[in-house]
Amino acid sequence: MILYGKVGVMRAGETKNKIMATAAAAGWGMRQAKQWLGATPGRRSWAAGISGGVLLLVLVGWLLSGGEGGTATAETTAGDRTSDAAKGGKSSQTGEWYTVQTKSFEVTVSASGELEPKNKVEIKNKVDGRTTVAEVVEEGKAVKEGDVLAKLADDQLKDKIQQESLQTEQARAEKVSAEEGLEIQKNEANSEIKDAERQLEIAKLDLAKWEQGTDPQKQRELKLDLEKAKRTLTRAQRDVELSKQLYEEKFISLNELEDDQIKLIEAENELATAELDIQVYSDFTRPKEVREATSKVEEAEAELQRTTAKNRSELSRKETDVSSKRTALQIREKKLADMLQQLEYTVVKAPKDGLVVYGTSVGRYWERGDPLSQGKEVSFNQLLFVLPDTREMVAVLRVHESMLPKVLEGQKARIKIDARQGKMVEGKVMLISVMAEAGGWWNPDVREYAVRVELPTGFDDTLKPAMRCSGEILVEQVENAIAVPVQAIFAEGSERYCYVRQGSLVRRQMVKAGRSSDQFVEVLEGLQEGDRVLLRQPKAGEVAG
Repeated sequence: MILYGKVGVMRAGETKNKIMATAAAAGWGMRQAKQWLGATPGRRSWAAGISGGVLLLVLVGWLLSGGEGGTATAETTAGDRTSDAAKGGKSSQTGEWYTVQTKSFEVTVSASGELEPKNKVEIKNKVDGRTTVAEVVEEGKAVKEGDVLAKLADDQLKDKIQQESLQTEQARAEKVSAEEGLEIQKNEANSEIKDAERQLEIAKLDLAKWEQGTDPQKQRELKLDLEKAKRTLTRAQRDVELSKQLYEEKFISLNELEDDQIKLIEAENELATAELDIQVYSDFTRPKEVREATSKVEEAEAELQRTTAKNRSELSRKETDVSSKRTALQIREKKLADMLQQLEYTVVKAPKDGLVVYGTSVGRYWERGDPLSQGKEVSFNQLLFVLPDTREMVAVLRVHESMLPKVLEGQKARIKIDARQGKMVEGKVMLISVMAEAGGWWNPDVREYAVRVELPTGFDDTLKPAMRCSGEILVEQVENAIAVPVQAIFAEGSERYCYVRQGSLVRRQMVKAGRSSDQFVEVLEGLQEGDRVLLRQPKAGEVAG
Protein backbone atom coordinates (compact mmCIF):
# COMPACT_ATOMS: atom_id res chain seq x y z
CA MET A 1 0.00 0.00 0.00
CA ILE A 2 1.27 3.47 -0.84
CA LEU A 3 0.26 7.05 -0.27
CA TYR A 4 -1.51 8.84 -3.13
CA GLY A 5 -0.91 12.44 -4.16
CA LYS A 6 2.19 14.56 -4.18
CA VAL A 7 3.57 14.01 -0.71
CA GLY A 8 7.27 13.58 -1.18
CA VAL A 9 7.47 15.23 -4.61
CA MET A 10 10.01 18.04 -4.45
CA ARG A 11 8.37 21.45 -4.10
CA ALA A 12 9.78 24.93 -3.74
CA GLY A 13 10.88 26.54 -0.50
CA GLU A 14 8.75 25.48 2.46
CA THR A 15 7.83 21.95 1.35
CA LYS A 16 11.41 20.95 0.65
CA ASN A 17 12.73 22.47 3.86
CA LYS A 18 9.91 20.93 5.89
CA ILE A 19 10.56 17.47 4.46
CA MET A 20 14.28 17.80 5.21
CA ALA A 21 13.54 18.86 8.76
CA THR A 22 10.99 16.08 9.10
CA ALA A 23 13.48 13.52 7.84
CA ALA A 24 16.04 14.67 10.38
CA ALA A 25 13.50 14.56 13.23
CA ALA A 26 12.38 11.11 12.13
CA GLY A 27 15.93 9.80 12.32
CA TRP A 28 16.48 9.70 8.59
CA GLY A 29 19.97 10.73 7.52
CA MET A 30 20.30 14.00 5.59
CA ARG A 31 22.14 12.25 2.78
CA GLN A 32 19.31 9.73 2.53
CA ALA A 33 16.69 12.51 2.52
CA LYS A 34 18.51 14.46 -0.21
CA GLN A 35 18.73 11.38 -2.38
CA TRP A 36 14.99 10.81 -1.96
CA LEU A 37 14.15 14.47 -2.66
CA GLY A 38 16.38 14.65 -5.73
CA ALA A 39 15.11 11.47 -7.33
CA THR A 40 12.63 11.49 -10.20
CA PRO A 41 9.09 10.28 -9.54
CA GLY A 42 10.03 7.02 -11.23
CA ARG A 43 13.10 6.48 -9.09
CA ARG A 44 11.25 7.81 -6.11
CA SER A 45 8.67 5.13 -6.89
CA TRP A 46 7.16 3.58 -3.84
CA ALA A 47 8.73 0.27 -4.92
CA ALA A 48 11.89 1.23 -3.04
CA GLY A 49 11.39 -1.69 -0.69
CA ILE A 50 9.70 -2.43 2.59
CA SER A 51 12.20 -0.45 4.64
CA GLY A 52 11.77 2.60 2.43
CA GLY A 53 7.99 2.28 2.64
CA VAL A 54 8.01 2.05 6.41
CA LEU A 55 10.33 5.03 6.67
CA LEU A 56 8.11 7.01 4.26
CA LEU A 57 5.01 6.26 6.35
CA VAL A 58 6.83 7.41 9.46
CA LEU A 59 7.89 10.59 7.67
CA VAL A 60 4.39 11.37 6.38
CA GLY A 61 2.84 10.55 9.73
CA TRP A 62 5.19 12.93 11.41
CA LEU A 63 4.32 15.61 8.85
CA LEU A 64 0.60 15.10 9.48
CA SER A 65 1.15 15.47 13.17
CA GLY A 66 2.69 18.89 12.58
CA GLY A 67 6.18 17.63 13.37
CA GLU A 68 5.53 17.12 17.06
CA GLY A 69 3.86 13.73 17.36
CA GLY A 70 0.40 14.83 18.34
CA THR A 71 -2.67 16.18 16.61
CA ALA A 72 -2.47 16.37 12.80
CA THR A 73 -2.63 19.90 11.34
CA ALA A 74 -3.15 19.51 7.58
CA GLU A 75 -2.53 22.62 5.47
CA THR A 76 -5.43 24.10 3.51
CA THR A 77 -5.53 25.73 0.13
CA ALA A 78 -6.74 29.23 -0.55
CA GLY A 79 -10.15 27.85 -1.48
CA ASP A 80 -10.33 25.83 1.73
CA ARG A 81 -9.42 28.84 3.88
CA THR A 82 -12.22 30.79 2.26
CA SER A 83 -14.68 27.96 2.90
CA ASP A 84 -13.67 27.66 6.54
CA ALA A 85 -13.95 31.40 7.05
CA ALA A 86 -17.47 31.26 5.70
CA LYS A 87 -18.29 28.66 8.35
CA GLY A 88 -17.11 30.86 11.16
CA GLY A 89 -13.65 29.33 11.33
CA LYS A 90 -14.81 25.78 12.02
CA SER A 91 -12.54 23.29 10.26
CA SER A 92 -13.66 19.97 8.78
CA GLN A 93 -10.37 18.38 9.82
CA THR A 94 -9.76 17.35 13.42
CA GLY A 95 -6.89 15.19 14.57
CA GLU A 96 -6.56 12.06 12.44
CA TRP A 97 -9.97 12.43 10.82
CA TYR A 98 -11.40 14.52 8.02
CA THR A 99 -15.08 15.09 7.34
CA VAL A 100 -15.78 14.83 3.62
CA GLN A 101 -17.39 17.95 2.20
CA THR A 102 -17.93 19.85 -1.03
CA LYS A 103 -15.23 22.44 -1.55
CA SER A 104 -13.44 24.51 -4.15
CA PHE A 105 -9.69 24.55 -4.48
CA GLU A 106 -6.97 25.59 -6.87
CA VAL A 107 -4.85 23.09 -8.78
CA THR A 108 -1.38 24.54 -8.86
CA VAL A 109 2.09 23.50 -9.91
CA SER A 110 4.76 24.62 -7.47
CA ALA A 111 8.39 25.17 -8.39
CA SER A 112 11.40 27.18 -7.37
CA GLY A 113 13.86 29.18 -9.40
CA GLU A 114 15.43 32.59 -9.67
CA LEU A 115 14.91 35.99 -11.22
CA GLU A 116 16.25 36.96 -14.60
CA PRO A 117 15.94 40.15 -16.60
CA LYS A 118 13.49 39.94 -19.45
CA ASN A 119 15.98 41.73 -21.67
CA LYS A 120 19.73 41.43 -21.31
CA VAL A 121 22.93 41.73 -23.29
CA GLU A 122 25.44 38.92 -23.04
CA ILE A 123 29.10 39.75 -23.65
CA LYS A 124 31.34 36.80 -24.51
CA ASN A 125 35.08 36.46 -24.93
CA LYS A 126 35.96 36.75 -28.63
CA VAL A 127 39.70 36.15 -28.25
CA ASP A 128 40.73 32.78 -29.68
CA GLY A 129 42.24 30.16 -27.44
CA ARG A 130 42.81 30.90 -23.79
CA THR A 131 43.96 34.16 -22.27
CA THR A 132 44.04 35.86 -18.88
CA VAL A 133 42.24 38.85 -17.41
CA ALA A 134 44.47 41.91 -16.97
CA GLU A 135 41.82 44.32 -15.66
CA VAL A 136 38.15 43.96 -14.81
CA VAL A 137 35.44 46.35 -13.66
CA GLU A 138 33.76 45.73 -10.32
CA GLU A 139 30.61 43.63 -10.40
CA GLY A 140 27.41 45.55 -9.73
CA LYS A 141 28.76 48.81 -11.13
CA ALA A 142 26.52 50.89 -13.41
CA VAL A 143 28.28 51.55 -16.74
CA LYS A 144 27.58 53.61 -19.82
CA GLU A 145 27.81 52.56 -23.44
CA GLY A 146 31.46 52.41 -24.51
CA ASP A 147 32.87 52.04 -20.99
CA VAL A 148 35.70 49.50 -20.64
CA LEU A 149 34.56 46.44 -18.75
CA ALA A 150 37.75 44.39 -18.93
CA LYS A 151 41.16 44.19 -20.55
CA LEU A 152 42.66 40.85 -21.50
CA ALA A 153 46.37 40.04 -21.78
CA ASP A 154 47.72 41.06 -25.23
CA ASP A 155 51.56 40.78 -25.02
CA GLN A 156 51.89 37.54 -26.98
CA LEU A 157 49.31 38.72 -29.50
CA LYS A 158 51.29 41.92 -30.21
CA ASP A 159 54.47 39.87 -30.88
CA LYS A 160 52.60 37.69 -33.34
CA ILE A 161 51.19 40.78 -35.09
CA GLN A 162 54.68 42.20 -35.58
CA GLN A 163 55.99 38.97 -37.14
CA GLU A 164 52.96 38.64 -39.36
CA SER A 165 53.32 42.25 -40.58
CA LEU A 166 56.84 41.53 -41.90
CA GLN A 167 55.72 38.37 -43.68
CA THR A 168 52.78 40.25 -45.22
CA GLU A 169 55.06 42.95 -46.66
CA GLN A 170 57.32 40.31 -48.21
CA ALA A 171 54.32 38.59 -49.81
CA ARG A 172 53.12 41.94 -51.17
CA ALA A 173 56.50 42.62 -52.88
CA GLU A 174 56.51 39.18 -54.51
CA LYS A 175 53.01 39.76 -55.81
CA VAL A 176 53.97 43.10 -57.38
CA SER A 177 56.96 41.54 -59.16
CA ALA A 178 54.84 38.74 -60.58
CA GLU A 179 52.19 41.20 -61.79
CA GLU A 180 54.81 43.31 -63.63
CA GLY A 181 56.16 40.21 -65.40
CA LEU A 182 52.67 39.33 -66.50
CA GLU A 183 52.06 42.82 -67.90
CA ILE A 184 55.24 42.66 -70.00
CA GLN A 185 54.19 39.37 -71.49
CA LYS A 186 50.72 40.70 -72.23
CA ASN A 187 52.10 43.78 -74.01
CA GLU A 188 54.28 41.66 -76.31
CA ALA A 189 51.31 39.59 -77.44
CA ASN A 190 48.76 42.38 -77.39
CA SER A 191 49.59 43.90 -80.81
CA GLU A 192 49.36 40.56 -82.65
CA ILE A 193 46.10 39.70 -80.94
CA LYS A 194 44.63 43.10 -81.73
CA ASP A 195 45.52 42.78 -85.44
CA ALA A 196 43.88 39.36 -85.59
CA GLU A 197 40.85 40.73 -83.79
CA ARG A 198 40.56 43.59 -86.32
CA GLN A 199 40.58 41.14 -89.23
CA LEU A 200 37.94 39.07 -87.52
CA GLU A 201 35.86 42.14 -86.81
CA ILE A 202 35.99 43.23 -90.49
CA ALA A 203 34.97 39.75 -91.64
CA LYS A 204 32.08 39.73 -89.19
CA LEU A 205 30.99 43.17 -90.40
CA ASP A 206 31.01 41.97 -94.00
CA LEU A 207 28.96 38.96 -93.01
CA ALA A 208 26.54 41.12 -91.05
CA LYS A 209 26.31 43.55 -93.98
CA TRP A 210 25.37 40.72 -96.34
CA GLU A 211 22.93 39.13 -93.82
CA GLN A 212 21.22 42.36 -92.80
CA GLY A 213 21.57 44.41 -96.01
CA THR A 214 22.56 42.79 -99.29
CA ASP A 215 20.62 39.55 -98.90
CA PRO A 216 17.33 41.07 -97.63
CA GLN A 217 17.53 43.77 -100.30
CA LYS A 218 18.09 41.22 -103.07
CA GLN A 219 15.20 39.06 -101.84
CA ARG A 220 12.88 42.08 -101.72
CA GLU A 221 13.85 43.04 -105.28
CA LEU A 222 13.15 39.53 -106.54
CA LYS A 223 9.81 39.42 -104.70
CA LEU A 224 8.92 42.83 -106.16
CA ASP A 225 9.72 41.66 -109.68
CA LEU A 226 7.58 38.58 -109.11
CA GLU A 227 4.68 40.63 -107.79
CA LYS A 228 4.92 43.08 -110.73
CA ALA A 229 4.94 40.17 -113.17
CA LYS A 230 1.88 38.63 -111.53
CA ARG A 231 -0.06 41.88 -111.67
CA THR A 232 1.05 42.60 -115.25
CA LEU A 233 -0.14 39.13 -116.25
CA THR A 234 -3.47 39.65 -114.54
CA ARG A 235 -3.99 42.97 -116.29
CA ALA A 236 -2.95 41.51 -119.66
CA GLN A 237 -5.42 38.66 -119.22
CA ARG A 238 -8.17 41.12 -118.39
CA ASP A 239 -7.29 43.30 -121.40
CA VAL A 240 -7.41 40.32 -123.79
CA GLU A 241 -10.83 39.27 -122.54
CA LEU A 242 -12.14 42.79 -122.93
CA SER A 243 -10.57 43.16 -126.40
CA LYS A 244 -12.24 39.93 -127.52
CA GLN A 245 -15.65 41.30 -126.59
CA LEU A 246 -14.97 44.62 -128.27
CA TYR A 247 -13.68 42.86 -131.40
CA GLU A 248 -16.77 40.70 -131.63
CA GLU A 249 -18.90 43.82 -131.39
CA LYS A 250 -16.73 45.50 -134.07
CA PHE A 251 -15.51 48.22 -131.72
CA ILE A 252 -11.78 47.47 -132.27
CA SER A 253 -9.73 46.01 -135.07
CA LEU A 254 -8.03 42.61 -135.22
CA ASN A 255 -4.62 44.27 -134.89
CA GLU A 256 -5.60 45.86 -131.61
CA LEU A 257 -6.78 42.46 -130.31
CA GLU A 258 -3.51 40.84 -131.36
CA ASP A 259 -1.50 43.60 -129.64
CA ASP A 260 -3.22 42.76 -126.35
CA GLN A 261 -2.58 39.06 -126.93
CA ILE A 262 1.15 39.76 -127.52
CA LYS A 263 1.25 41.72 -124.25
CA LEU A 264 -0.28 38.70 -122.46
CA ILE A 265 2.46 36.44 -123.86
CA GLU A 266 5.12 38.91 -122.70
CA ALA A 267 3.54 39.11 -119.23
CA GLU A 268 3.55 35.34 -118.93
CA ASN A 269 7.21 35.26 -119.92
CA GLU A 270 8.07 37.97 -117.38
CA LEU A 271 6.34 35.99 -114.62
CA ALA A 272 8.26 32.84 -115.50
CA THR A 273 11.51 34.83 -115.55
CA ALA A 274 10.78 36.35 -112.13
CA GLU A 275 10.03 32.95 -110.63
CA LEU A 276 13.21 31.51 -112.16
CA ASP A 277 15.30 34.40 -110.77
CA ILE A 278 14.03 33.67 -107.27
CA GLN A 279 14.78 29.96 -107.61
CA VAL A 280 18.31 30.60 -108.96
CA TYR A 281 19.09 33.06 -106.16
CA SER A 282 17.69 30.79 -103.49
CA ASP A 283 19.34 27.60 -104.73
CA PHE A 284 22.70 28.86 -106.01
CA THR A 285 23.61 32.52 -105.64
CA ARG A 286 22.59 32.98 -102.01
CA PRO A 287 24.35 29.83 -100.65
CA LYS A 288 27.51 30.86 -102.51
CA GLU A 289 27.52 34.36 -101.05
CA VAL A 290 26.78 32.99 -97.53
CA ARG A 291 29.66 30.57 -97.79
CA GLU A 292 32.08 33.24 -98.99
CA ALA A 293 31.15 35.60 -96.14
CA THR A 294 31.24 32.96 -93.42
CA SER A 295 34.51 31.54 -94.73
CA LYS A 296 36.18 34.91 -94.26
CA VAL A 297 34.91 35.01 -90.65
CA GLU A 298 36.12 31.46 -89.99
CA GLU A 299 39.56 32.23 -91.39
CA ALA A 300 39.81 35.35 -89.24
CA GLU A 301 38.76 33.39 -86.16
CA ALA A 302 41.32 30.67 -86.88
CA GLU A 303 44.02 33.29 -87.24
CA LEU A 304 43.04 34.83 -83.90
CA GLN A 305 43.14 31.40 -82.24
CA ARG A 306 46.59 30.70 -83.67
CA THR A 307 47.85 34.05 -82.41
CA THR A 308 46.34 33.49 -78.98
CA ALA A 309 47.69 29.94 -78.69
CA LYS A 310 51.18 31.14 -79.55
CA ASN A 311 51.25 33.32 -76.43
CA ARG A 312 49.14 31.06 -74.20
CA SER A 313 51.95 29.07 -72.62
CA GLU A 314 53.90 32.19 -71.65
CA LEU A 315 50.84 33.97 -70.31
CA SER A 316 49.64 30.86 -68.46
CA ARG A 317 52.90 30.54 -66.59
CA LYS A 318 52.91 34.22 -65.70
CA GLU A 319 49.28 34.21 -64.63
CA THR A 320 49.77 31.11 -62.46
CA ASP A 321 52.66 32.80 -60.74
CA VAL A 322 50.64 35.96 -60.15
CA SER A 323 47.67 33.96 -58.83
CA SER A 324 49.78 32.07 -56.33
CA LYS A 325 51.43 35.28 -55.13
CA ARG A 326 48.05 37.00 -54.75
CA THR A 327 46.60 34.06 -52.81
CA ALA A 328 49.61 34.02 -50.52
CA LEU A 329 49.21 37.76 -49.90
CA GLN A 330 45.47 37.40 -49.22
CA ILE A 331 46.14 34.69 -46.67
CA ARG A 332 48.73 36.85 -44.95
CA GLU A 333 46.51 39.94 -44.99
CA LYS A 334 43.52 38.04 -43.61
CA LYS A 335 45.64 36.51 -40.87
CA LEU A 336 47.01 39.94 -39.97
CA ALA A 337 43.50 41.48 -40.02
CA ASP A 338 42.23 38.69 -37.76
CA MET A 339 45.09 39.32 -35.34
CA LEU A 340 44.36 43.05 -35.29
CA GLN A 341 40.68 42.26 -34.68
CA GLN A 342 41.71 39.93 -31.88
CA LEU A 343 43.76 42.76 -30.40
CA GLU A 344 40.64 44.94 -30.37
CA TYR A 345 38.74 42.12 -28.68
CA THR A 346 41.18 42.21 -25.76
CA VAL A 347 39.49 45.46 -24.69
CA VAL A 348 35.92 44.54 -23.71
CA LYS A 349 33.51 47.48 -23.85
CA ALA A 350 29.88 47.91 -22.84
CA PRO A 351 27.59 47.90 -25.91
CA LYS A 352 24.89 49.73 -23.93
CA ASP A 353 24.13 51.21 -20.53
CA GLY A 354 23.54 48.69 -17.78
CA LEU A 355 24.47 47.01 -14.54
CA VAL A 356 27.58 44.81 -14.64
CA VAL A 357 26.98 41.17 -13.78
CA TYR A 358 29.80 38.65 -14.16
CA GLY A 359 29.09 35.66 -16.37
CA THR A 360 30.28 33.45 -13.51
CA SER A 361 27.36 34.71 -11.40
CA VAL A 362 24.53 33.53 -13.66
CA GLY A 363 23.09 30.10 -14.46
CA ARG A 364 22.46 27.15 -12.17
CA TYR A 365 24.63 27.32 -9.10
CA TRP A 366 26.62 24.21 -10.03
CA GLU A 367 27.41 25.84 -13.38
CA ARG A 368 28.90 28.92 -11.77
CA GLY A 369 32.59 29.43 -11.15
CA ASP A 370 34.92 31.76 -9.34
CA PRO A 371 34.23 35.42 -10.12
CA LEU A 372 36.30 37.24 -12.72
CA SER A 373 39.48 38.68 -11.32
CA GLN A 374 42.91 39.80 -12.45
CA GLY A 375 44.94 36.83 -13.66
CA LYS A 376 41.92 34.53 -14.14
CA GLU A 377 42.11 32.43 -17.28
CA VAL A 378 39.22 32.66 -19.73
CA SER A 379 38.52 30.71 -22.92
CA PHE A 380 37.06 31.61 -26.31
CA ASN A 381 33.29 32.27 -26.34
CA GLN A 382 33.13 32.16 -22.54
CA LEU A 383 30.41 34.38 -21.07
CA LEU A 384 32.19 37.29 -19.41
CA PHE A 385 29.46 39.78 -18.56
CA VAL A 386 25.72 40.24 -18.62
CA LEU A 387 24.15 43.69 -18.77
CA PRO A 388 20.59 43.18 -17.57
CA ASP A 389 17.65 45.56 -17.90
CA THR A 390 16.25 45.30 -14.37
CA ARG A 391 13.17 47.36 -15.22
CA GLU A 392 11.53 44.22 -16.58
CA MET A 393 12.13 40.99 -14.68
CA VAL A 394 10.93 37.42 -15.13
CA ALA A 395 10.87 34.53 -12.71
CA VAL A 396 12.44 31.40 -14.17
CA LEU A 397 10.78 28.45 -12.42
CA ARG A 398 12.10 24.94 -12.97
CA VAL A 399 9.16 22.58 -13.25
CA HIS A 400 9.55 18.82 -13.00
CA GLU A 401 8.85 16.96 -16.23
CA SER A 402 5.95 15.06 -14.64
CA MET A 403 4.09 18.35 -13.99
CA LEU A 404 4.97 20.13 -17.24
CA PRO A 405 1.91 18.95 -19.28
CA LYS A 406 -0.32 20.94 -16.92
CA VAL A 407 1.52 24.22 -17.55
CA LEU A 408 0.44 26.40 -20.46
CA GLU A 409 1.47 29.83 -21.69
CA GLY A 410 -0.81 32.57 -20.42
CA GLN A 411 -1.61 30.90 -17.08
CA LYS A 412 -1.49 33.06 -13.97
CA ALA A 413 1.18 32.51 -11.36
CA ARG A 414 1.97 33.75 -7.86
CA ILE A 415 5.63 34.44 -7.27
CA LYS A 416 7.27 34.75 -3.85
CA ILE A 417 10.66 36.44 -3.91
CA ASP A 418 12.97 35.69 -0.98
CA ALA A 419 14.46 39.18 -1.05
CA ARG A 420 11.00 40.75 -0.64
CA GLN A 421 10.41 38.87 2.62
CA GLY A 422 8.06 36.39 0.98
CA LYS A 423 5.58 38.92 -0.40
CA MET A 424 3.59 37.60 -3.32
CA VAL A 425 3.43 39.18 -6.75
CA GLU A 426 1.22 37.97 -9.58
CA GLY A 427 2.62 37.17 -12.99
CA LYS A 428 1.81 35.29 -16.18
CA VAL A 429 3.52 32.35 -17.88
CA MET A 430 5.15 33.76 -21.01
CA LEU A 431 7.42 30.96 -22.24
CA ILE A 432 7.99 27.26 -21.62
CA SER A 433 11.37 25.77 -22.52
CA VAL A 434 11.38 22.98 -25.09
CA MET A 435 14.55 21.42 -23.69
CA ALA A 436 14.94 19.89 -20.25
CA GLU A 437 17.72 20.71 -17.82
CA ALA A 438 19.54 17.98 -15.93
CA GLY A 439 19.44 17.87 -12.15
CA GLY A 440 23.19 18.23 -11.70
CA TRP A 441 25.98 15.71 -11.34
CA TRP A 442 24.60 14.34 -8.06
CA ASN A 443 21.15 13.67 -9.53
CA PRO A 444 21.46 13.40 -13.32
CA ASP A 445 18.13 11.58 -13.72
CA VAL A 446 16.05 14.60 -12.69
CA ARG A 447 14.64 16.47 -15.68
CA GLU A 448 13.23 19.95 -15.19
CA TYR A 449 11.94 22.53 -17.67
CA ALA A 450 12.43 26.27 -17.35
CA VAL A 451 9.12 28.15 -17.23
CA ARG A 452 9.45 31.91 -17.58
CA VAL A 453 6.87 33.95 -15.68
CA GLU A 454 6.56 37.61 -16.65
CA LEU A 455 6.38 40.01 -13.70
CA PRO A 456 4.78 43.49 -13.69
CA THR A 457 7.03 46.13 -15.19
CA GLY A 458 8.82 48.27 -12.61
CA PHE A 459 6.99 46.86 -9.59
CA ASP A 460 10.27 46.76 -7.61
CA ASP A 461 13.41 48.57 -8.78
CA THR A 462 15.53 46.90 -6.10
CA LEU A 463 15.33 43.42 -7.63
CA LYS A 464 18.52 41.92 -8.96
CA PRO A 465 19.20 38.99 -11.30
CA ALA A 466 19.69 35.56 -9.70
CA MET A 467 17.56 36.37 -6.65
CA ARG A 468 15.88 33.22 -5.38
CA CYS A 469 12.14 32.82 -5.76
CA SER A 470 9.38 30.25 -5.64
CA GLY A 471 6.03 30.18 -7.31
CA GLU A 472 2.68 28.55 -7.84
CA ILE A 473 1.25 28.29 -11.33
CA LEU A 474 -2.54 28.20 -11.34
CA VAL A 475 -3.36 25.45 -13.84
CA GLU A 476 -7.01 24.84 -12.93
CA GLN A 477 -9.79 25.85 -10.50
CA VAL A 478 -11.87 22.99 -9.10
CA GLU A 479 -15.33 24.24 -8.12
CA ASN A 480 -17.78 22.58 -5.69
CA ALA A 481 -16.31 19.10 -5.74
CA ILE A 482 -16.20 16.31 -3.19
CA ALA A 483 -12.59 16.49 -2.03
CA VAL A 484 -10.35 15.06 0.69
CA PRO A 485 -6.74 15.75 1.74
CA VAL A 486 -4.10 13.86 -0.21
CA GLN A 487 -3.19 12.06 3.02
CA ALA A 488 -6.56 10.29 2.93
CA ILE A 489 -5.98 8.61 -0.45
CA PHE A 490 -4.02 5.37 -0.66
CA ALA A 491 -3.05 3.31 -3.68
CA GLU A 492 -2.43 -0.31 -4.45
CA GLY A 493 -1.53 -0.88 -8.07
CA SER A 494 -4.04 1.05 -10.15
CA GLU A 495 -6.66 1.09 -7.38
CA ARG A 496 -7.33 4.08 -5.10
CA TYR A 497 -9.10 3.84 -1.76
CA CYS A 498 -9.78 5.58 1.56
CA TYR A 499 -10.37 4.33 5.07
CA VAL A 500 -13.89 5.42 6.06
CA ARG A 501 -15.04 5.40 9.68
CA GLN A 502 -17.41 2.56 10.55
CA GLY A 503 -18.28 2.68 14.21
CA SER A 504 -15.06 2.34 16.19
CA LEU A 505 -13.26 0.79 13.21
CA VAL A 506 -12.55 1.78 9.60
CA ARG A 507 -13.36 0.07 6.34
CA ARG A 508 -11.54 0.26 3.02
CA GLN A 509 -13.62 2.24 0.51
CA MET A 510 -12.62 2.16 -3.18
CA VAL A 511 -12.74 5.62 -4.79
CA LYS A 512 -12.26 7.18 -8.21
CA ALA A 513 -9.88 10.10 -7.95
CA GLY A 514 -10.05 13.14 -10.20
CA ARG A 515 -8.08 16.34 -10.21
CA SER A 516 -5.66 17.08 -7.42
CA SER A 517 -3.60 19.87 -5.90
CA ASP A 518 -0.70 19.74 -3.47
CA GLN A 519 -3.18 19.25 -0.63
CA PHE A 520 -6.54 18.05 -1.95
CA VAL A 521 -7.83 15.34 -4.29
CA GLU A 522 -11.17 15.46 -6.06
CA VAL A 523 -13.21 12.29 -5.45
CA LEU A 524 -15.52 11.44 -8.34
CA GLU A 525 -16.99 8.23 -6.93
CA GLY A 526 -16.94 6.35 -3.62
CA LEU A 527 -17.44 9.09 -1.02
CA GLN A 528 -20.21 11.48 -0.05
CA GLU A 529 -20.49 14.53 2.16
CA GLY A 530 -20.34 13.74 5.85
CA ASP A 531 -18.15 10.64 5.54
CA ARG A 532 -15.24 10.58 7.99
CA VAL A 533 -11.93 9.46 6.44
CA LEU A 534 -8.72 8.52 8.19
CA LEU A 535 -5.66 10.63 7.43
CA ARG A 536 -3.09 7.97 8.22
CA GLN A 537 -2.33 4.32 7.68
CA PRO A 538 -4.59 2.33 10.05
CA LYS A 539 -2.98 0.29 12.77
CA ALA A 540 -3.42 -3.44 13.23
CA GLY A 541 -6.95 -4.25 14.36
CA GLU A 542 -8.45 -0.95 13.23
CA VAL A 543 -9.73 -2.22 9.88
CA ALA A 544 -13.12 -3.92 9.91
CA GLY A 545 -13.12 -7.49 8.62
